[in-house]
Amino acid sequence: MNKKIFLSAICFVITTMSFAQGYRPATPEQQKELMQNITAASKQMKTLQCDFVQKMTISILADEMLSEGKLLFKQDDKLCWEYIKPYRYRFTLNGNKVMISTENNKDIIDVNSNRIFKEISKLIISGINGSGIFEEDKFAARFNVGAHDYQIILTPRQRELRQMFSAVTLTFNKTDYTVNTVEIKELSGDTTLITMKNKQINKEIDDEIFTIR
Repeated sequence: MNKKIFLSAICFVITTMSFAQGYRPATPEQQKELMQNITAASKQMKTLQCDFVQKMTISILADEMLSEGKLLFKQDDKLCWEYIKPYRYRFTLNGNKVMISTENNKDIIDVNSNRIFKEISKLIISGINGSGIFEEDKFAARFNVGAHDYQIILTPRQRELRQMFSAVTLTFNKTDYTVNTVEIKELSGDTTLITMKNKQINKEIDDEIFTIR
């Protein structure tokens, strides 16, 4: 059950809109420049606060599931992702500890106790600030250029990651190279698309928000 909940958490940071937005493959020069700019932006991002909208498309259901909430991130490994609508749900990552809490329950996990949990926690952070997504031993990456953003499609190479999802698609703002959307496609065909909005970068965040106890 913990694995299922933890996998759901990564879907929070997270079919692409390639054809709608007219993406085209990046040239080698564009790819190199994009990698450099994303890496530089991730190093400069000390904190991030934003609202998010999550859309889940489940293959066996006709309707889409919509949720809204707030995200707070603090370098290097502090993350609070909280649902506000249609229900209250909070995911907090602080170092090697994860707390998943609802109105009636709280579950604390040591990510070091499970290699899969550890890899997922790294991927969550990567989906927020773009760090670590160019590790070739973990992902094969395709780079595309759109009119208003860049798109990177990651296909997992590691066996543990391939068991959880078939692809992760990230879009990056062309101005500040921060993540605009994260989409995860599961092996079942289900997809989760997270759109981040009202982003505030490097605004002070109290460490108390990320306390796990």
